[in-house]
Amino acid sequence: MGGPANAADEKPAAKPGTQSIKIQPPPVKKRLNVEKIYYSQFGLMTIATRQLAHQRPNTPDLYFMAFGGDAHQDVFLREVQSVRKLFDDRFDTKGRSVLLINNPKTVTKFPLANSHNLLAGLDRMSGMMDVDEDVLFLFLTSHGTPDVLSVNFKPLRMNDLTAKNLKFVLDRSRVKWRVIVVSACYSGSFIDDLKDENSLIITAARADRVSFGCSHENEWTYFGRAYFDQALRGTFSFIDAFPRAAKTVGKWEKEQELEPSEPQIHIGAAIKPKLREIEARLKKRYKSAKAGGGTKTSPQ
Repeated sequence: MGGPANAADEKPAAKPGTQSIKIQPPPVKKRLNVEKIYYSQFGLMTIATRQLAHQRPNTPDLYFMAFGGDAHQDVFLREVQSVRKLFDDRFDTKGRSVLLINNPKTVTKFPLANSHNLLAGLDRMSGMMDVDEDVLFLFLTSHGTPDVLSVNFKPLRMNDLTAKNLKFVLDRSRVKWRVIVVSACYSGSFIDDLKDENSLIITAARADRVSFGCSHENEWTYFGRAYFDQALRGTFSFIDAFPRAAKTVGKWEKEQELEPSEPQIHIGAAIKPKLREIEARLKKRYKSAKAGGGTKTSPQ
């Protein structure tokens, strides 16, 4: 007696004059060692953060962290890795960037994307920063429901990240200047809890709308491609990139007859001059690299 897997291993009876055919069972995914994964987090967080560079005096540095919350669609893995590369190359965050990812392909390489590691990572990062001068860019991508970002990696059991919990983590980290991009359905619902004068908050959708492009085979979500892969390759301004990306997303949605996601933005009054400092430094860096033949990406 056996179930489907055992039955698939059996050789069917051969008719006279025919060759016996062995039917192979479907591939079995490697089981995750849940206990080992949990115990590995301290070591992985140490590796991820011990190489963080200290702030440079009188230089408005940018520090980057990405959070890929859902393990079951590789688009989130690809997106956080691509955005980190963009920021390390173009926005001078190499040595100042950390990835938190939920995905079986990276579970031995990167810390899990959960509230505990987010707090630990930001706490370590803030210790390297001049919190009065430097800026954190935090990118979160996953599925979402109102006020909730999905943290999903079965069979691991982790809590979803709520808007209030994210605010608590950020406040606890002591990071003052914040650029937060939340790419998920209903992500506009995060704005009310997170907004203040020192923050720029960008979301992929309105509080009551879904966003698109989170298919397993995709390289990017719609908003991720429009904002990071397109708009931010042509400007160093996180603010100026937003209307370009929103217009692009709207065009794609109209072509496919989808309900508009209507990406949202909150611009704190105090952070605007701080971001202009970052822009000016990055433009100067770009021109210097271009003069030496070190970059092909155009500025604005």
